[in-house]
Amino acid sequence: MTLSDSYAYGQIIGCLMYKPLLFLEYPDIQAQDFDYKPARVCLFAIKKLYEAGAAVLTPLDVDQEIEKSGSAAAQVYKAEGGLDFLKNAYEYAQLGNFDLHYKRLKKYSLLRRLQKAHYDISHYYIADKDVKDPRLEAELIDRLEKASLEDILNSVEKDYSEIRNDFLNGGKTKGDPAEGLTTLIEDLRKSPSIGPSLEGKMFSSVCRGAREGCFFLKSASTSAGKSRTSIFDACHIAYPKRWSHNKNAFIEEIQANGDPRQPRKVLFIVTEMDKEELQTIMLAYLSGVDEDHILTGNYDLGELTRVKQAAKIIEEYSGYFIIEEISDPIFKMLKPQFANMQQLMKLNMYFLTIFIQPQV
Repeated sequence: MTLSDSYAYGQIIGCLMYKPLLFLEYPDIQAQDFDYKPARVCLFAIKKLYEAGAAVLTPLDVDQEIEKSGSAAAQVYKAEGGLDFLKNAYEYAQLGNFDLHYKRLKKYSLLRRLQKAHYDISHYYIADKDVKDPRLEAELIDRLEKASLEDILNSVEKDYSEIRNDFLNGGKTKGDPAEGLTTLIEDLRKSPSIGPSLEGKMFSSVCRGAREGCFFLKSASTSAGKSRTSIFDACHIAYPKRWSHNKNAFIEEIQANGDPRQPRKVLFIVTEMDKEELQTIMLAYLSGVDEDHILTGNYDLGELTRVKQAAKIIEEYSGYFIIEEISDPIFKMLKPQFANMQQLMKLNMYFLTIFIQPQV
């Protein structure tokens, strides 16, 4: 067993020649997924032709594109029989099996990446020279065949989490409520368990604000406004300036010590909305203008000025409201994604809006 599949490489390249539009369905196919240099060169050429508008390609089209570049990669392609690879890929490609070979391609690519980073991947792969038992090899192949990318990453993460628990928590998972009570009381006296305010005084009071480490769930029927009110909450936290209907003016939040309230970074994860839908709701909230007026461009007196001012607020605090689109959310994958975002962008406020189909 090796971390390479030349047959899958041929199938991927061949199918992409027949149907370059597959890049729309599988945008994450990258050169690093192939450990065969001619396949990488072919992928670059096919993608370039696709981006130029090609709907169908032949080996000759791709070969001429590579030759035309005159690059060092083209020399490697030629020296290692790239044209023969292209012809075979085109001849034996089966579009109906593309997804199967795509998944294999990504699994091997992921395992190579993990191996290069010195992660333990022995649950799915052991080098041929180290496998003495044919039954073990068959078991590894079967396990990898059935695994998803998520399964592989979860396996690595599980090992890491166990080591982390052993060294940072002493391997303990239980606790005595009598421990640390005095310290807890003093900590809460100095730093009360109250988070940044949320939209709506009553709701914010009940929740004691958006407290770090807490999980708040909004549940309602379809079109009841879950996503919209979540966007309001996220804007309320991220931006210290907004329109006040009570004061009929834009206001800026002031802290207890009299200083202006600083913006806070939030991550807003969406599954059913695009960025433009979010933007109009954000503008409506910050400007106090009915969203229908923004969508239709039919403003009452003074509303356009307020919407433009709201846009300036968003631009002023660019980078504090971050949008992440996930087409198919998997709950157990969200925690590592949150952790990654926290490390990269110093985030500690997250909003997730999803639709869950009820089981009947």
